[in-house]
Amino acid sequence: MKIVPVDDSLRASASFGTLRRAWPEIVFHDAISNEHWGRLYSERSEFQFALVSHGEVLAEGNSIPVEGMPASWREAFPNSFGGGTPDRLCALAVLVDPDHQGKGLSRVLLEHMRGLAHERGWELVAPVRPSLKHRYPLTPIERYVQWRRADGLFFDPWLRAHERLGAELIGIAEESLIAEGTVAELEEWTGLTLPDTGSYVVPGALVPVEVDREHDRGSYREPNVWMRHPAP
Repeated sequence: MKIVPVDDSLRASASFGTLRRAWPEIVFHDAISNEHWGRLYSERSEFQFALVSHGEVLAEGNSIPVEGMPASWREAFPNSFGGGTPDRLCALAVLVDPDHQGKGLSRVLLEHMRGLAHERGWELVAPVRPSLKHRYPLTPIERYVQWRRADGLFFDPWLRAHERLGAELIGIAEESLIAEGTVAELEEWTGLTLPDTGSYVVPGALVPVEVDREHDRGSYREPNVWMRHPAP
C-alpha cells in the first residue's frame, strides 16, 4: 500500500467511485460543499491523497488549509477559498471503502493528514463524524461524546482514534453539514418514503431527517465533533 496524490486519472478509476459507499447518500448534498468540492483537487491538490494497493483505491483523505476556526465543516470551504492567510489544516473527510474497513486504514490516512499539518508548523482541526453515532440517532451529540469505555477512552471508535493520537475535544459543530431539498429529493437521498410531516430515522444518518410536507421541504442537519491535534 502507498499514499499518492489524487489526480484526474485516479478520480476516474472505478475503485475511486466506490468510496462514496462509506457514507450515506444524504451527506453528499450539502450545497456549500458541492459548490467548492471540485476546487479541492485543482486549487488545494497537495492536501488531497489516497491509499492505493495494486492499482485499487482503498481510501481517500481530504483536507483544506483555513484561517482560524471555521464554525462548521461546511464553513471550512468559504474560509479557505476566501483569500485569507491559513494558519491550520482542517480535515474534511477520510473515506475507506466498506470492503476494506476494520483494517486500520483510517488511522493511516489521519496520521498522514497530521503530517501535512506538521510539515507547515500547523495544528490539525477535525470536524469529526463519529462512526457509531448513526446507531444512536435520537441521542443528542452532547451526550454521545460523554460516553466512555471502561478504560476511560471515547466510546466512539473514530473519536477514539483521534484521541489516541493526542487530539482533544474542543466543542460541538452544530449543523456542520446541511442537506436541504424537496420531499422527493429527500426520498431519493434516503431511499425512504416520507409520507407525512415529521422526523425520520434514516440509515447511516447521525440525527433524524426533518420533513415538512405542507411546504414540500426536507432537511438533514448533521452535527460534528471538533477535535484538535496540536501543532508540533
